[in-house]
Amino acid sequence: RYIVKMAGTGSSPVLFEDIFEVQQRDPDGKKFDKVSRYVCRSDLYECDLTLDVNIDVYPLEVGHKYQVALASTLNMDGSAGSTKFDATFPGFQVGGKPTLMDRYEYVMYGKVYKYRDVQAGGATKVEVYVSYGGLLML
Repeated sequence: RYIVKMAGTGSSPVLFEDIFEVQQRDPDGKKFDKVSRYVCRSDLYECDLTLDVNIDVYPLEVGHKYQVALASTLNMDGSAGSTKFDATFPGFQVGGKPTLMDRYEYVMYGKVYKYRDVQAGGATKVEVYVSYGGLLML
């Protein structure tokens, strides 16, 4: 099943969601002990994804498919989250209200720090760069 949701589809906090197949692990060699860089591709929308993942926490397997989502907040109703860490945030306590974290096995918090349009073969591609505390996604 392939899912793509774009911004503006109701109150959903999910900006983009798709399923990617891992094609390569550490294509330029291993740079860090606990982090691997994965090159992935979605079949349906032909999106390319390069993602750094802490392999001690969540190792990916080449040839396997994984669902990836980008969201503006973890709150299911789309309301803005806090800008500060809060140990009482739902998901950190038993019986808290559901969040997007409940739908995924591995969650990272990050910031979009650069995006640009790139012309390639007569088509325009968008490159989005996201940093997750030193881990990157392109």
